[in-house]
Amino acid sequence: MRQATGSRFLSPDLVVSTTLLRIRVIAAKRHECVGNAPHSVHSTGGIFSMTIPRRLVLEPPNWCFDFHLNHLNDWLQALLSLVFAGLIVIMDTTLWVFTIMIAPGPSIFSGLLEVVLDFSIIRYLESSHLPRGRQQPQGLTKRQRVQLLIAVTNGNQAIEGVPADPQKEVGHILDIDERPEETGIHLRAMLDCQYPFGAAVGAPILLYIGSFVYNVATLHNAEGDHDTARALAFGIWWMNIVHVAAISACLLASNNPSTAAAIVKMRRIKVSFQQRLGNASEHSELEDRVQARLEAWSRLSPSYRARYEPVSIWNRGKSKASWLRRTAAWKQPWFRNNIELTLQGWIFLTFVAFLLILFPSALAFWIEYTTPAPGIGCRALTILVYTGAQFVFIILSAWSHFKVAHDDQYWEDHNWLDGLRSKWLGMLVSILVLVPAWIFAMFTTFAGTLMQITGIFENCWCASNFDRTTISLASDTKDDRQSSWQWNRAGYIALIFLACVTYLGWWCQRYLREKFIERVRNLIPETPHVRPKQEIEHHDAGPPEYEHEEA
Repeated sequence: MRQATGSRFLSPDLVVSTTLLRIRVIAAKRHECVGNAPHSVHSTGGIFSMTIPRRLVLEPPNWCFDFHLNHLNDWLQALLSLVFAGLIVIMDTTLWVFTIMIAPGPSIFSGLLEVVLDFSIIRYLESSHLPRGRQQPQGLTKRQRVQLLIAVTNGNQAIEGVPADPQKEVGHILDIDERPEETGIHLRAMLDCQYPFGAAVGAPILLYIGSFVYNVATLHNAEGDHDTARALAFGIWWMNIVHVAAISACLLASNNPSTAAAIVKMRRIKVSFQQRLGNASEHSELEDRVQARLEAWSRLSPSYRARYEPVSIWNRGKSKASWLRRTAAWKQPWFRNNIELTLQGWIFLTFVAFLLILFPSALAFWIEYTTPAPGIGCRALTILVYTGAQFVFIILSAWSHFKVAHDDQYWEDHNWLDGLRSKWLGMLVSILVLVPAWIFAMFTTFAGTLMQITGIFENCWCASNFDRTTISLASDTKDDRQSSWQWNRAGYIALIFLACVTYLGWWCQRYLREKFIERVRNLIPETPHVRPKQEIEHHDAGPPEYEHEEA
């Protein structure tokens, strides 16, 4: 045994041969510096799920709020309502957090596709102001440009399997030829319905970064502490939720359809369970019909009690592509060629979506793999299986969006590719690939998180060599201290990557918002309007009463 002079002490590795058992005895220094392992990083990721738009919610029943506080029985009912409604809200939040964490890949890909389509639409709307030439034989009319701007701000509203068609109804109201000034006001109002990036995810990002800084600083103060390193690894793993929140916050289309419903001045159409099941068959793709039936059988309430319904976050890009295909501008070959993604573009978009999943998972795997004893243990294997499942989800999501983004003429020109859309092939892929991927993703997310929080991973028997096991009498060995350098490095890389992703999300939304406002201004020049005194007095008397139109 060697002892260094001075304050530095390197504990040697003490190995004792035993049978059928391996026990880890943690050094006292480990508890003095850190105490219980902090789980703030990966638990903070759940805060971001509240900013991610959703389609359905689990709401408390109406009887929880149907009472008056006049008698003692009413107070008892109020207490019961408080407890029961709280349990429902906790259950709803937990299910939504794990729903996002189980399959963040499709949500990231769909959001990226929507960003690309918005950028392409806003960019090529400028071409309608250019002289006609070889690439622009006809140009775009004002009505066609309004249709495209409506698709940008409302392209996430469902147009299949729902009783109301927002694209037709909103397009009918926004008539630029008859009501140009109102059209501009309504377009700006629908854009302002979406929160700015900072207001949506600014505070959660600061809290998440603070958790990162705390864990990295803790590693500096306690070299070789395994609990802090593994908490940091799971926090980096849960960074996938942050990526979903950042991408959803940089989109221009608001998840709240109330503004569009108020513009058309029509009432909400209530749909029964049987009607919702019947509407599910209206979807063009098999996976969309299955999802619609599952939503109907779940009996969950819509997130917004409005005339229109938003699509799920993992279908927003698909919905935007469907809106775009139904516009009059899409019939222009030059415009369609500029908007459509090439095959290389689809591959690159798929790669970027998987990179946002792979990068945090790789950093978390790096920490787990290098933690003594180095190797693929339970934690590292959990992250590895989870990443493989996300790769399958992203590939299948890209194919699902690719099918919707192209019209019948494209599939006629590509017969070899059209055969992959067959119903039986889709069912075969679902059974052999999608179902196992869902099982692995759900198990690794639920079981991995639960075992990390409860400490079950600490009682790992997988690495036990029954004829030759070890007792670790120190946690500040030379290997542990050398591994701390790699843990700190992974933490700093994750922090920088998170800052870059969130900054790009903020910049992208700010750029698209400014360009959208510029397109509206070019379409409908703002002219000063001086209201007479009689109009002001009439306005102060109260707003006019609108008659709601029954659908």
